[in-house]
Amino acid sequence: MSPHYRHTQVGWVILGVTAAILALVWARLPPEAAAAARFPLLLVGALLGLVFSALTVEVDDDAICLRLGIGLVRKRIPLGEVTAWREVRNPWYTGWGIRLGPGYVLWNVSGRDAVELALASGRRFRVGTDEPAALVAALARAKGDAPAWSTPGADGSPVAPLGGLGWAPLVLVLVPVLGLVGASFWLQTRPPAVAVRPAGLEVKSLFYGGTFAASDLTRISLEPALPRVLARTNGFSGAGSLRGHFRVEGLGDGLLFLERGRAPYVLVRMREGFVILGFAEPEKTRALYEELARAWPDRVAPGAP
Repeated sequence: MSPHYRHTQVGWVILGVTAAILALVWARLPPEAAAAARFPLLLVGALLGLVFSALTVEVDDDAICLRLGIGLVRKRIPLGEVTAWREVRNPWYTGWGIRLGPGYVLWNVSGRDAVELALASGRRFRVGTDEPAALVAALARAKGDAPAWSTPGADGSPVAPLGGLGWAPLVLVLVPVLGLVGASFWLQTRPPAVAVRPAGLEVKSLFYGGTFAASDLTRISLEPALPRVLARTNGFSGAGSLRGHFRVEGLGDGLLFLERGRAPYVLVRMREGFVILGFAEPEKTRALYEELARAWPDRVAPGAP
């Protein structure tokens, strides 16, 4: 049975905003973080694109079928439940995606035009579309002329709670995204891998880190307190962990890989910039300082332990 109507609207706004955000995040990443961030960023972009890249609307003799993107999120509204319909225009602040408005649910991927359906349950459902007149005409062909519009609940009848959104597929998409964000946060709080080699100092972290040549190291000291951190220029700060690029009082811009409130800290000054290192266990920090002092005894600050 051929449908009365079938149309796919591409969500150019969502795709454009997603691409702009990903490009902005990518541009702010330091070079050493770009490789590690490539897969998470591509995964988030792909998931958003697969789910919200388009909205397909189909009307046949039995139902109105909606499908977002490749169909992971979809909905079927039997025509027998549709009591009335009309063209509407959404407020500019409504946004795109799946939205809850005042008394209605909206599925929309671009633009402000929509067709609002009054359902027998008392609920209202809005279908975003860039050709509302064609969708209204398709509903008229499937059900006959549209009856007079009546506001649900105006006659005293109860308005059923919003539901039937098919949340399970949406959850299947959102859970991996939220899991990825949570995993990234957790991994950022893991202690960095620090190696002292003849060629220099190597620090590895999820998105930040680097290798610092021995010839660039000018002074090594064990500090009893952390200097005041003025700003985060391009780094991670969460759960007491500092990773990446920060501005520090009296030192300028440099790299921090440490835990707040867990003194002492190893300060490694370089020809340009600095690195401050510190572990949650003070004995590990002291052991790192001693290893650095053995590797480059001539760089140890005078009077240091």
